[in-house]
Amino acid sequence: MKRPYVIIFSTITVDGRLASATGFSELSCHYDLTRLRLLRGAVEAVMIGASTALIDDPSLRKRLLPKTEKYYRVVVDGTLRVHKGLRLFREPGPQVIVLTGSDNAEKIRQLEKAGAKVHVVGKDGVVDMKEALRVLAEQYGIKSILVEGGGRLNYSLIASRVVDEIRTTITPYVFGAGTSFFHDPAMKGFPTTREGPQLKLQCVEKCPCGNCVHIGLKVLDTCCKPLLERSPIEYCLSEKLRKIINDKQKAQK
Repeated sequence: MKRPYVIIFSTITVDGRLASATGFSELSCHYDLTRLRLLRGAVEAVMIGASTALIDDPSLRKRLLPKTEKYYRVVVDGTLRVHKGLRLFREPGPQVIVLTGSDNAEKIRQLEKAGAKVHVVGKDGVVDMKEALRVLAEQYGIKSILVEGGGRLNYSLIASRVVDEIRTTITPYVFGAGTSFFHDPAMKGFPTTREGPQLKLQCVEKCPCGNCVHIGLKVLDTCCKPLLERSPIEYCLSEKLRKIINDKQKAQK
């Protein structure tokens, strides 16, 4: 099976939340936002779930030091909840691809009219992530992809064994409730560590802000080899982030 190299990146609280129960998710410091844009610049596509698209309404356009001109914005939306009023469709930018488990012809027509490419890669509102990644690799030539959540998408990918790296910045906050980094809507998850993904630590570093910690993990037991043999970008980036920010500040003086 052909598939892109998949990196999950999320910024979380100490208790592993992407967002609070109210949907508040502004956790990143300036360095962490720079890290995100640097990661986007290293890959050929960025992927989010429908809830992230609807709640955060991101454009997903900002990239830093892009290594390739190829760049797609991908939304995984099992039931086609996204709409043409979102920034992804309303504002100009790279091609948007919607991967869905719904065959609702009218909703598909509306999204395609807004400029999106829509692929039905599942059924009954559930997206088959292996098939979705195969389509991205074979029809668009995408070799690497950055996943920016949310929790249900993160879990769906890791449960399908198609994730190559997990990168996360841990911030000094606690929500106590809200959206988890990995969330199984069936509330089953992995029963033990034996059934869960096997991970190897690659990087632990203090953020240049001095108040966050970033970790990078390699997934050892994927279903199949990705199109890239190795990561498109190094795991530890704090020194590079510090230099980018310092150079930017000097240029503004």
